[in-house]
Amino acid sequence: MPRRHHDHPRVDTLPDDRKERIELIKSRRWPDLELVIEQSDDPHNVGAMLRTSDAVGIGVVHLVYAQDRPPRTRELTGTAMSAAKWLKIIKWDSAEECIADIKRRGLALCVTALSPDGKPHWEVDWTKPSAIVMGNESDGISKDFLDAADQVVTMPMRGFVQSLNVSVSAAVVMYEALRQRTPPIPALSPARREKGLESV
Repeated sequence: MPRRHHDHPRVDTLPDDRKERIELIKSRRWPDLELVIEQSDDPHNVGAMLRTSDAVGIGVVHLVYAQDRPPRTRELTGTAMSAAKWLKIIKWDSAEECIADIKRRGLALCVTALSPDGKPHWEVDWTKPSAIVMGNESDGISKDFLDAADQVVTMPMRGFVQSLNVSVSAAVVMYEALRQRTPPIPALSPARREKGLESV
């Protein structure tokens, strides 16, 4: 019988008991790190961003779709739904309402944009309570989010292309946040290395 994509072994181990497994993963969620997706038209991009959110421990994702500018689809694909069931999805009809909610709860609004005033993603302090904002594939972030931003975040580019795919950009930023929030693995002592305990 062919192996399905989700049958591959995990890098880390989880309890066999389903309830214990769910509780462990819930305990790993970052309560002060959230993702905002504004006007993303491509359901595959939305799905990829939801999957990455779950992977790095983000538990809350905001979907912002202004009523006067509906996206190509408001429905999530099957791929997106497989991740969405483990996330708290909050839908907003206006950027203003989403911004007000995030500001009220004390999260820094970190908006990704093509801007000369932006800071590279690795220079942002992601250990602080933050909301990562990703924009539309063609138009980027709205003026509402840019004006309200506490930090503008950029992806430094050295090639001919101007930007990355939005879901790739989201993954780069979210994994940088995970890196900063993950305690470093203690270095092994020389004695342990000599005993062949280089990997743990």
